[in-house]
Amino acid sequence: MPRPFSFFSRKKPTTTLPFKDYYEDWFNTLKNTLLPLLHQSLHSRSPTLLPFRRDLLLQHFLSYYDYLDLAASDDVSQILFPSSWRNPLEIPFLFLGDLHPYLFTNLLRSFIDAANNEEDTENDKGSVIVNLVESLDKPWQVLTAWINPSENLILRLEQIECGLRLMVPALVSRVKKVQGAFVGRVAEKWGACEKKKKAVEEAVKVEMEEMLAVVVDANRLRRSVIIEIVNATDVYQGALFLEGLAQFLVGFKDPILLGEFERCKLPINGGVHWGS
Repeated sequence: MPRPFSFFSRKKPTTTLPFKDYYEDWFNTLKNTLLPLLHQSLHSRSPTLLPFRRDLLLQHFLSYYDYLDLAASDDVSQILFPSSWRNPLEIPFLFLGDLHPYLFTNLLRSFIDAANNEEDTENDKGSVIVNLVESLDKPWQVLTAWINPSENLILRLEQIECGLRLMVPALVSRVKKVQGAFVGRVAEKWGACEKKKKAVEEAVKVEMEEMLAVVVDANRLRRSVIIEIVNATDVYQGALFLEGLAQFLVGFKDPILLGEFERCKLPINGGVHWGS
């Protein structure tokens, strides 16, 4: 079956896989190879391979966004309307074709808050330490990675969050302008043009060209946030962050969770999430 709006996709030679096939290969490598390797290093008493395996997973995420840009330049509709390669559980988390950038900072916040939400009293501190000591299957650096994070990390996280509060609404505003301009073009030519289908196709083509620029900028923002978070953390924190992000993606494919979601009678989201 043709993809939605495929009649106005940019026709150019390409040697790349269809994005659905690429994503399946990328996801399987993430789940079956890179995530287990990183998990193994995080549970090892020797941290020798941890920086290397953290960087492998980071590059895997960055290569995904590079390919996402290529797929969008070939046909941006397959990114904006990803029903053929996204399941219903993923759709509510999407912003301009992929994970909302707020998810990355929220994930980091969740690690910090979970480790420090009982740090107000000395008794609570002692309880946390006792629980950590009892977890003998993990290195101490992993167990204490998020306790009392450095001021530099908190400051950098706040700066990233501040940037997102400026940039995400700006992307949403651009989408609204593109959609408004599309409606205006169609309305302007509808009454005067005898070849209405051609007029609509031309208007849609212009809209998709403009949406491509927005999608590429959104991917650039996602890449930037991930890199900045890893750069702001130490090797254990960065590895745990990337492990958590990978586990989040793997969780979307959990058959039990997906089955429960699909049996739910009340939809969470009525369509593709373009805005914030």
